[in-house]
Amino acid sequence: MNEGNIGRRLGACHLESGIALRIKNVDPEMYSDEIIDAVGGMSRFQIMIIGFALGPKTITAWGMLMMSFAGVTPDKWWCTDSHVATNVSEYTGLKECPAPDNHTTCTFVYSQEKDTVINEWNLLCDMKGIKPLITAIQMTGVLIGAFLSGQSADVIGRKKTLYVSLFLHGGFNLVAAFSVSWEMFIVLRFCIGLMVGAVLVVSFPYPMEFVGLRWRPVTISIPFWAGGSALLALTCWLRPNWSDLHIILAALHIPFFLGYIFVPESLRWLAVHGKLTEAEKVVDQMARYNRTQKPANTAILLRKLAEEEKSGRNSNRKYNYSDIYRGWGMCRVSLVHQVVWMIMSFTYYGISFGVGRLTGNLYLNMFLVSMVSVPSNVLAFFMNNRIGRRWTGFSFFLLATCGAFGVAIVSRFVASESTRGAAIVTLALICRLGVASAWSCFLVFTSESYPTVIRNLGYGAANTAARVGGIVSPYAFAVGGDDLLLPFVIVGSLMFVCSILSLLSPETMGLPLADTTVESSGKSNTTETATDKKVHSEEQLNEIKLNKYIRD
Repeated sequence: MNEGNIGRRLGACHLESGIALRIKNVDPEMYSDEIIDAVGGMSRFQIMIIGFALGPKTITAWGMLMMSFAGVTPDKWWCTDSHVATNVSEYTGLKECPAPDNHTTCTFVYSQEKDTVINEWNLLCDMKGIKPLITAIQMTGVLIGAFLSGQSADVIGRKKTLYVSLFLHGGFNLVAAFSVSWEMFIVLRFCIGLMVGAVLVVSFPYPMEFVGLRWRPVTISIPFWAGGSALLALTCWLRPNWSDLHIILAALHIPFFLGYIFVPESLRWLAVHGKLTEAEKVVDQMARYNRTQKPANTAILLRKLAEEEKSGRNSNRKYNYSDIYRGWGMCRVSLVHQVVWMIMSFTYYGISFGVGRLTGNLYLNMFLVSMVSVPSNVLAFFMNNRIGRRWTGFSFFLLATCGAFGVAIVSRFVASESTRGAAIVTLALICRLGVASAWSCFLVFTSESYPTVIRNLGYGAANTAARVGGIVSPYAFAVGGDDLLLPFVIVGSLMFVCSILSLLSPETMGLPLADTTVESSGKSNTTETATDKKVHSEEQLNEIKLNKYIRD
């Protein structure tokens, strides 16, 4: 669900640059949309683009969540003296570490139902902190990769950024399969995280630039991420070996590499960078695939698109992150949304990476945790438009709170092991559903909470906060040993905090986005259209709108 949404949050690079154009009632999007609608907004070409450019979310989900299996401790392990035969009858204590003052060399023995990095390098006892460290460093890579790819996509293009990242993602996974030490493995997981962040940022806006406007919401809802997570669970069940899983994942990249032959560079990127001849060839390709005619005025529209984009970028004031904290009203909105995003990521990935701690079949739990995200978009969509963003977020956070505290209560007070196990899994899934649905809600809520001139900055700050939550999340389920009480008390408390915070941000349902009208800088309530250039220059209009928004 949600990681796949990291692309929408960071990748919509045109919103901020286009503000002056929209203020003049000339939106550069109209030129590309007019071309796309003329040659077919959703047809053979778009299906190909979605498959090859958005489809890689399935394998990046696998790469992101690999440690949910690879970091699981085998069901049984014990420690023996080095001279003792390694069989079950001769263990010194099931799941017991050697005493700190025991100078006897300890040999770890494991049950053979699964091979993970835990039994590969004996990451137990005094080495148990390595497991959450691996995942935390991987998530740090995701944060850095997301930042770098956003810059790369603007400089060298969407296509090169996507396919270079995919190629390296496959290569790093292949090399990781042959890691000879946990130190080598942790470096490669960081590199894999870099590429996951890069692919997620580029893979969403890139195909959306070829899809007709009315088809974009449908395209967003395709569960590539959930499908990849579920595929990981199935493959882990069939081949429960951490090294083999990395090799299989590397092999799954091959079909997507074929897309480099057929998928063109972004039409908008080519036009903005003055490559109008290449841009027109892309339109020819779209028309040929969709069996339609290219608009007669394609060259004019592309030239207009390039001129307007460049004009907007040159005329705009350069805003920075300090602008999202200017004034108490804007500062409050920014802080609330960033804290909420950080906690959502903490909870979402905490449950994902901690799935091995849940009672029952590991692979079934992995599958259920993946698929529970599918209905979240639908639920959030309907509730957003019924009761508003604030109360939708509040409702889902309250649901997640109940699920988390329910797990804590059941784990402590229900004696029957079978009943306790089923109840814990069910309540954990309810918590996961709640946070996934709330995240879908806040994707819209956060977008609508900023004026266009700083919307990308607001998104970027919220996404950064989310990555920080993801970095910390592996430690959520590392506390308390096998006891789920403390982890879910932490999660439940944080979800309750989010339910309160969701009510502290102004409601945005039914309100026009901040760049539709501009209020005059005086005390009167008079409004003026953004096309009134007799009164204000473009930069003055931007400043007035931002200052008015900060005051509110």
